[in-house]
Amino acid sequence: VVAALGYDSPRAERVVLRLLQHYVRRPPPPADGLLSRVSSGLGYVMLLPWQVFVYFFRAAGTPPPELADRSLQVLLLLTQHLPPALFSNPEQPNLFLIALRTVGDLHAEVSEREVDATSDAERGQYKTSQISFRRLHDAICANLPQEGSMVLLYLLLHGHREFLDHTLSRADPDTLVLPLLRTLFLTKRLRPNQLYMVLIVLLMLSQDEGFIAAAHSVVLQSVPWFKGRLLHGVSVGSLIVIVLVRAVQFNIASLHDTYVHTNCLAALANMSPTFRRLHPHAARSLVTLYDILSRKFLKLSAMQTASTSTVEAEMIGEELVLYGDFLRMALEVINVVLAKALAHNEHVVYALLERQAVFAPLAQHERVADLIANVTAVIAHFGAGLEPRGEAEDGGPADDNAVWSVDKVLSHIRSAARSWTASERLRQLPDPRFTYEQEASPEEFFTPYIWQLVCDGAGLSWRADRVAMLAHERTADCDDERVDGLPILSSIDVDAVDETGGPSPSASSGAK
Repeated sequence: VVAALGYDSPRAERVVLRLLQHYVRRPPPPADGLLSRVSSGLGYVMLLPWQVFVYFFRAAGTPPPELADRSLQVLLLLTQHLPPALFSNPEQPNLFLIALRTVGDLHAEVSEREVDATSDAERGQYKTSQISFRRLHDAICANLPQEGSMVLLYLLLHGHREFLDHTLSRADPDTLVLPLLRTLFLTKRLRPNQLYMVLIVLLMLSQDEGFIAAAHSVVLQSVPWFKGRLLHGVSVGSLIVIVLVRAVQFNIASLHDTYVHTNCLAALANMSPTFRRLHPHAARSLVTLYDILSRKFLKLSAMQTASTSTVEAEMIGEELVLYGDFLRMALEVINVVLAKALAHNEHVVYALLERQAVFAPLAQHERVADLIANVTAVIAHFGAGLEPRGEAEDGGPADDNAVWSVDKVLSHIRSAARSWTASERLRQLPDPRFTYEQEASPEEFFTPYIWQLVCDGAGLSWRADRVAMLAHERTADCDDERVDGLPILSSIDVDAVDETGGPSPSASSGAK
């Protein structure tokens, strides 16, 4: 197909546009085509090659892929892995990828039907190379967490500035964010490739303050898929915080991947200046994040001190430095909230007062003393007057006025906030900002990953032992249980941490 197209720019644009249109429109299979109107004998002869192909190569019990899904697979392959036999010049630009990154937005005043009336993609007659970004965005969101749709979303957000601007300017951030968070909530079911794609997309979205502010303005009455706790009246922004912290907790306990830590903490750091009216559970999650990282840091410090082996001590020391960085990132998130958004986040102050003891063990440690000093200053100011009032004069229990209820504590925090001036009481620190940067050779990630998706979703029986590209990753048929598609990114083994109280597209890239 590619050879027949001649691989020139106009033809590449037409192919990409037609594939995107199939993906967006999801046309149903024809119910009554040409072959059904000709004689049954002729129709049988013409369909015989297809019947043979289906009989010998289609995986048993699998329905034929829809045209939209097949179009997405072809689109991803053309943009990420041109056949070397047809395109032997590695310096030749991928015109299909360029076409994907330059397709225009078909605005609401011009419908796709009107464009189709004067265009013919098959014959190369096009007045414009445009598609409705609104419909494309909605189609991607509707198909998440399908991995192919996740890859397409990444390619558009990272390489297509106009589509990124469209996504960030929408008034319904929940349409995109909720499918991403629901996918991330099921971290233990994700293979590394899928997990990395979700985290990268969230990191890119977190870089825009307007998008995060819009996420905080959308309030959900309930989150049915969030198990273990009922969340009522939670904003989408607060839900992002909760799910990211949960991903860090699960990563410490099970995955042991430093890349997951880095991207979750980077996204939280980017969001922190725009935190508004954080849900109580989100506020407690920030303190819990510091708590689990600090206990891991203290544990590693003790292990290094007790180690009798120089080699072991050096290995522990490397991990200790890493967790020291993670610990600072978690504290920087809290510090930014206290310095720039304290008046809008009374529940964060409440959480600090409620669990102030967790900051004491490292209050004097050189790595984090400056950051904990700011937290201590907030606790001292807002905790003044909240001391226990003791028993009544007759020796009985204190009266109702002596009991600090949640509402009374929040009222006290609001009153104390009137006399709080962050610029005078806190040590000013630079805001942490992280941006995603793609490595120079993303095909090292995408080529095997996309072919893995094609293998899983093509509906064909592949001989895994003959697939050289995936031979080192799979030892069974493609219909068997999935095998991780990427090498382990971290050589550091992280022990499980019990909770108490309450791609990058290449192996070396990440948040910078």
